[in-house]
Amino acid sequence: MTSDRDTLNKVLALYGSSFIGIVLGFSISVFNTRVLGKEAFGDFKFIETVFRFIASIVSIGVFISITRMLAIAKDKIYRQNLIGVFVVALLITGFIGVLLLITFSYLEPIWFSDNLGYFFRKYAVLFFAILGSIALKEILKGLNKIYILSLLYTLPAILYLICAYSYNLNNVLYFEDIFFLLYGLQFLFLIGVIIVLKPNFKIKKSMIDDVAIENKDNGRPVYYGSLAGVATAQIVGFSLSYYIDNTQVGFFTLALTICSPLIMIPSVLGTVFFKKFASLKYMPKNVIVFSIIASLVAVVLFFIFIEKVFLMFYTEDFSPAIPISKIVVLGFLLHGFGDLINRFLGAKGKGKLLRNSAFVVGIVNVLGYTILVKYFAVTGAIITNVLASATYLFMMYYYYTKFIKTNKDV
Repeated sequence: MTSDRDTLNKVLALYGSSFIGIVLGFSISVFNTRVLGKEAFGDFKFIETVFRFIASIVSIGVFISITRMLAIAKDKIYRQNLIGVFVVALLITGFIGVLLLITFSYLEPIWFSDNLGYFFRKYAVLFFAILGSIALKEILKGLNKIYILSLLYTLPAILYLICAYSYNLNNVLYFEDIFFLLYGLQFLFLIGVIIVLKPNFKIKKSMIDDVAIENKDNGRPVYYGSLAGVATAQIVGFSLSYYIDNTQVGFFTLALTICSPLIMIPSVLGTVFFKKFASLKYMPKNVIVFSIIASLVAVVLFFIFIEKVFLMFYTEDFSPAIPISKIVVLGFLLHGFGDLINRFLGAKGKGKLLRNSAFVVGIVNVLGYTILVKYFAVTGAIITNVLASATYLFMMYYYYTKFIKTNKDV
């Protein structure tokens, strides 16, 4: 009974913080668009795309491996040692990412017409904030530290809005200032959370071997899948910038931001139940039903209110994001259901299945975000987004049913 109450409390805490996080993300988006304008906002989103693309490349699956090991670990000292391994891995992969960003900074003016190369050199160190935040969300999921995870969704955003708004009252904010402030605060919060987790750096070779084995069997296959699925989804920022301009990058990514709440419902359920999924034979029916009903209600409300709500907060300059969002929201709905199944299979250590499905999604992304964007511009990007999400859900459902049939008598 106590366990069920604790789970409910964590579900409510993460849903609450996720909802607040969405409101804060929306507020940040409104603030940034009004301060920067459509051209500078497009540059800002292009820069974010590059940082996140490189973050998806450098981890080689080690954070995913540590997350699952934390979820099934029984010994407290062993968990603290695993957190120590996480910190060391973060430092190594972060340094590699910084080097890649500096290298890209010299190639960027050759490939693109925006001359932003200097920015990547100047702020490369903030790569640790982006990579660390992504990795830490996984680690906290494995530790079942839902309350700390809730703070990670909200506190840095609140501090950013307070600091940015206060500074902007008497000063002009440029996209460089916004990037530095937003991710500088995330970097400080990252350090704070790591200190709270109390990593133990007395790491034995046997633990490194355990992580290596887990990475080979689960983490690395998921990583390869992430490269195919998640990293290739970032291609749209590059292709829109290359074939059109960064303003279109801003419109498209703004539409994605508006639609992102739709993925929250199944994703939060998957995160909270991740540790329990490791010991269950199948996903609880009530979890699936609640996810479907709540998501469909959210989509209906989205279509009813999106246009009026958007124009209440954003200027007319950003209105091209409205028709984009009305279509890609369907992709977010499908992707959210796929994420719920993904969490279950991930908790079961089925990294190779996740990898295989991501390869298929990656093919859709690469072909769509290059060929379709070249010939159909933003429309090509929209079609690709929805098609890739539908493919993702289909592959997740296929592997889930296959897993259930294989293990029903085990």
